[in-house]
Amino acid sequence: MGLPASEDLDQLYQTRRVLRDEMSRVQYWLRLVRARIDLSVAVVLLPDRVADAASDVLPPGDLAFAPDHDRLAQLVRGSSPASDSFAIGELRSLEQQLSRYANAVRSNLEYATGQLVFRLALDPYSTIAQIPTPR
Repeated sequence: MGLPASEDLDQLYQTRRVLRDEMSRVQYWLRLVRARIDLSVAVVLLPDRVADAASDVLPPGDLAFAPDHDRLAQLVRGSSPASDSFAIGELRSLEQQLSRYANAVRSNLEYATGQLVFRLALDPYSTIAQIPTPR
């Protein structure tokens, strides 16, 4: 996997920087896809009302913070037609693909980090002296 053993420290830091940025992008897209899945399901089947089950155990002052169910449902469902929910299979497939990609990026980032830690453990003073300055 990943990086050649002869890779210099500057290149190792650059590789980690690129992989960290890529991991951020992938995680953001995963959150968007998962949110879209949730919204697609909500068009057809909304979750139970907020605060209904807890109304006997929460103080009235806390219950006052619960949002109005009808308004919440209206905002979550938005103006999308119900047919959007039929894209759920495609969204789940996209989520799986993004998850596999995220795992690959994460593995490479962990490998690059391990290489850096190994070099630091092997020769801390020399490695620290070679650490590139942030760009």
